[in-house]
Amino acid sequence: MELFNKKNIAIAVSLTFISFLVWSSIAFQNFFAKIVPYFQRLTGEYAILSVLVFIALGVLSTMISSFISLPLVPVAVLVWGNTFTALYLGIGWLAGDILSYFIGYYAGNSLVRKFLPYEEIQFYLKKIPPNAEFGMILLFILSMPAEIPGYTIGALRYKFTKYVAAQTLNEIFYSILVVYAFAALVEKNNILFFVYLAFGIALFGYMFFLFQKKMKKTPVR
Repeated sequence: MELFNKKNIAIAVSLTFISFLVWSSIAFQNFFAKIVPYFQRLTGEYAILSVLVFIALGVLSTMISSFISLPLVPVAVLVWGNTFTALYLGIGWLAGDILSYFIGYYAGNSLVRKFLPYEEIQFYLKKIPPNAEFGMILLFILSMPAEIPGYTIGALRYKFTKYVAAQTLNEIFYSILVVYAFAALVEKNNILFFVYLAFGIALFGYMFFLFQKKMKKTPVR
């Protein structure tokens, strides 16, 4: 089970580059300029509902795919600003983390297994002890796609309060990083955007490296 193989890295880099080219195109910029006023009116008329929908997409991001809520972040930055966008994003992600923990807790149910990344969960269940130290759990969370840790740690029956503490630190950091990276892109500060992007990728890779070292020192279950 290797996340950082050459194929996955090539796919991630290619998708990032293609996304940047699409974003930078004149056609997309014109489209973006047209939809922003629409969303501004929408959030003005349905302020609470729009926030709840954005948070709900954040919930789905951590339960299904990391990328579900990301396309709306640039719009959210222009509508709500950096601080509130990071807050709403973090709340949604943390709520999804909590829900995935409880779903993972009952992953023994054959019906639930059909909706979970079960092979990945089983792999890490053999590598992480239920009484793992907080640092190992934090490294695991920081170095994995968002949809994996909650189910896995829930299936481990790891202490809920420690899990929430680790996820809170994780989501505070990544929500701020994501929002400010997209804010730089919105402001057409491409250099700063790539600085944020490179920093995020480098940190993600380093956390994965540290987690791998931790796993090698941990007896296989």
